[in-house]
Amino acid sequence: MKLSNNSFPYPVLSASDSLSFENEFVFGDSFSVDVSQEQVGQSDFELVIQYKLKNDDLQKMINDGTALVLAHLESSLTSYRKAISFPENKDTLRLSVDAESVTKNIELTVLVVARIDIPEYTNSGFNSELFGEDYVVKKIMRGDILAFEPTVEIELQMEDSAPKSVQTFIKVSKSKNTSMNVNLDDESILIEIPEAAYKIYAQMQNAKEVKIANFSLLIPALMIAVDDIKDEGSTNDDYLWYKELSMYIFESLTYSVSTLENTSSLVVAQQLLNNPIIPAFEVFNEVDER
Repeated sequence: MKLSNNSFPYPVLSASDSLSFENEFVFGDSFSVDVSQEQVGQSDFELVIQYKLKNDDLQKMINDGTALVLAHLESSLTSYRKAISFPENKDTLRLSVDAESVTKNIELTVLVVARIDIPEYTNSGFNSELFGEDYVVKKIMRGDILAFEPTVEIELQMEDSAPKSVQTFIKVSKSKNTSMNVNLDDESILIEIPEAAYKIYAQMQNAKEVKIANFSLLIPALMIAVDDIKDEGSTNDDYLWYKELSMYIFESLTYSVSTLENTSSLVVAQQLLNNPIIPAFEVFNEVDER
């Protein structure tokens, strides 16, 4: 999520460290973010995200529930995308990140958004020299951005011994087709699913639902990838996914070229995901026991 003040037709507060006529808000008003991280175990991280808001009107809107602060995290090479709101009346969010769901780098954008429709939005911090006195923004809609910190890229400080997850090289995207397709012609394995299915997939928050969905998508995609690695005529050997999967198959799973050729791609795909079929079906038992 790459944003700039030019992205909006109305004044939006952001970081500002200089006095300029072009600033949309008066000098001294700003919105900024500090981020620190701590590794918890081998593959989990905790990000500590703290925002600093210098604008009385926006702070009042957050306090009374008219606006809220969101942290948006995204991994560009995977399907990982998450938006989490800050706790009520708190300027700090502690967020757990499973490094196996992302690549080493993750993009963070922190936003202040409208929580309700606002027919007329005014702010005493608007730059009157730029917008004139008593400037009013008409029809701010629920979810519209009122302030943001420009996207920062966070490099997760992974221990060298931490294994790289297969899922970091797989990305799920929407397609206008009515069936699933797997595209290997890129740095990551791209799983394309129909728009209607993608809409449901993108809104999944429950970890159990995600586990079942990922199982149904990743197994066939990895089977196709393994078939490609078996193919001596493959032209994909320069891609990141090909190099990493090949290394894992031949080194960690200790396959040779001949044993890989004689092993079902379905079996190898399951091994790449640490044999997920039993955990996936155990989810149904957990649902039945409610």
